[in-house]
Amino acid sequence: MTKDDDQPGSTTRHGGSDDTAAQAAMYRLMVENTLDLIIRYDAGRHRIYVSPSSLEMLGYAPEEMLGGYASGTLHPEDRAEIDATFWRVGPAVPSLDLTFRGIRKDGQVIWVEGRYRYLPEDGGILAVLRDITERRHAEEMLAEANETLEAANRILLTLAQQDGLTRLANRRRFDEALAEEFRRACRQAQPLSALLLDVDQFKAYNDRYGHLAGDECLRRISRAIEAVPQRPGDLVARYGGEEFVVLLPATEAHGAWIVAEAIRQAVAALGLEHLGSAERIVTVSIGMSSIIPGGDCDQPEQLVAAADQALYRAKAGGRNRVAGFQDDALATAG
Repeated sequence: MTKDDDQPGSTTRHGGSDDTAAQAAMYRLMVENTLDLIIRYDAGRHRIYVSPSSLEMLGYAPEEMLGGYASGTLHPEDRAEIDATFWRVGPAVPSLDLTFRGIRKDGQVIWVEGRYRYLPEDGGILAVLRDITERRHAEEMLAEANETLEAANRILLTLAQQDGLTRLANRRRFDEALAEEFRRACRQAQPLSALLLDVDQFKAYNDRYGHLAGDECLRRISRAIEAVPQRPGDLVARYGGEEFVVLLPATEAHGAWIVAEAIRQAVAALGLEHLGSAERIVTVSIGMSSIIPGGDCDQPEQLVAAADQALYRAKAGGRNRVAGFQDDALATAG
């Protein structure tokens, strides 16, 4: 300790009234210049101190807000919930963070983020409030932009998996579904069937009626196929050109045959004129294959290859018919 430190009335670095006053002045300076609104409530939840930032945030001078309870500056739709929550702050709930809408003196609605802390020395509450209106609007704009982006992505995904002419699933989507369903069939030892359809004498149809009529013919056939009762897991896709494919999970050969025959009849029932065909109407030939994957679960294309061979048999047999494919290697019991 220096000589000066021993003089009466000197202030040491270890405390004293001057230090306390300086600290109090510093705290008051910080409170009165912060952009956050600081409010001190007594035990009856009345305002006994309001910082000067109330004028900028709410349009009220501090003295206008003293004494009254806070609900007058709350949005009517939020008032009941916030009032009930505010009164929970106490010994059992020493602090709470709330987000709500406030009403400025001029009627403008703002978003407020508030932190409320219980003061055990007198049962009061210290509240620190922040105007988050700009941040809230930015969050809402971002959420809206994200929602718009997600919707656009869903549309793009649909377009990427959809055939532009018929609106059926396209070849890409079918290949994905085939791989997925093949793996599931392998895991669960469930049957999996596929139907491969080809429009009979379609080149002759295009030559006679034109490509626009050919496109409409394919659209009509697509709707006829979709109209045949199917389960949610079944998939109808345009395989390419005038070929269509139907994937039938958990469907054995007999069930697949019933679906195939129903589709063949549905297309014939359209009665689309085709003078270049022996039937004089548009018909389809259908190849069917059905398997229960065995130990080799890495070759889903075998299912389609078998259906393609069966389709060749149907066309060779006179068209407008369903032909099945039977192969021990593909029909192996799991």
